[in-house]
Amino acid sequence: MDFKALEIAVKKLKNGDQSAFNTIYNMTKTRVYYTILTIVKDPQSAEDIMQDTYLRMLDKLDYYKKSNGFITWLQMMAKNLAINAYHKKSKTVSVDVNDNAQLFGQTNTNQENRYYLQELLKTLNENEKEVVIRHVVLEEKHKDIAKAMNKPLGTITWMYQNALKKLRNDGGDKDE
Repeated sequence: MDFKALEIAVKKLKNGDQSAFNTIYNMTKTRVYYTILTIVKDPQSAEDIMQDTYLRMLDKLDYYKKSNGFITWLQMMAKNLAINAYHKKSKTVSVDVNDNAQLFGQTNTNQENRYYLQELLKTLNENEKEVVIRHVVLEEKHKDIAKAMNKPLGTITWMYQNALKKLRNDGGDKDE
């Protein structure tokens, strides 16, 4: 990710250039989506919360301080909204779209891929999921993950290797 280009786009958006929003969105959407998905574990909810995140970002943009890093600020906002939604959802009954395909119709390939990823990641604990998603999907380096998660680099590397072992064991069918 080109952090300088992102900061330039943020500055343009703060100065009223609405076209900069598309640049910001395209540069951050994958990270924001997977930050949310690791918490809510539902692709549709993740997409809804993602919209809320960008709306809140626009509303709170004047509070953003460059020293914190925009992507970190935006991901924290996404994380907080996802946690709130997760707590609300835990108090409600959910319906599995896949079990009720006759009611909801077919899902598209992108949603199916997200579902399969979600199912595969169910075998991992929360820290392992975060490490795998950050490294594989977001293409972050282990040292950057370690810094973001406030853990030693060796711990992150161990967690990643352990997660890969779990995923190789028939998609995680065996408990470790």
